[in-house]
Amino acid sequence: MSKFRCFVSSALLVLAGLGTAQAGEKVLVPGDLPLTQSMVDDYCRYVAWRWPQVFAQSGGPERLGQLVVNDWKNGDRARQRAILEHLKWWREDFPKLSPAERERLVTRPQAPGPDVNPLRQASVEEARQGLRAQEAIHMAMLQQWNDARQLQTRALSNIQANHHETMKLIIANMRPSGRYVYNPATGRYDRYVP
Repeated sequence: MSKFRCFVSSALLVLAGLGTAQAGEKVLVPGDLPLTQSMVDDYCRYVAWRWPQVFAQSGGPERLGQLVVNDWKNGDRARQRAILEHLKWWREDFPKLSPAERERLVTRPQAPGPDVNPLRQASVEEARQGLRAQEAIHMAMLQQWNDARQLQTRALSNIQANHHETMKLIIANMRPSGRYVYNPATGRYDRYVP
């Protein structure tokens, strides 16, 4: 419970500083914690500085701004807290940094940016293993398809053979059981003998 109280008090401090909309400021999402245009603009600047690749992948400031607005409208408290923390750092601590410190922060290894899959980047060997696994799955699927096709062909061949045997049996049953014998009186084979 004490963690919750500590969190609530720190969140209220952040919200009091960042969440209050100043007069004349455009409010994008109203509520107990309104999202303003300046908050979105500052967050876009922060992401563009901190994670340039993520910023480019997200579609630029308009798309990233829309994502932030959607997070606010959906009531995603975890994302709101993360954005507010980034904004607090950007507005309060970033201006105090020297250019060398800013450059050092940009070039150091960093955690993934916002809206990025947090899975670590696969090494070359893991990528090869993944490719081999995909090829093995593909080969197994092809083998399964081939086996099913052979089974279907075998079944059709058996059906055809059964049809042929049935037709031979029908023809044999339709054939007359007797034979025609030569009639010397007429000089023809016109006498039927069963």
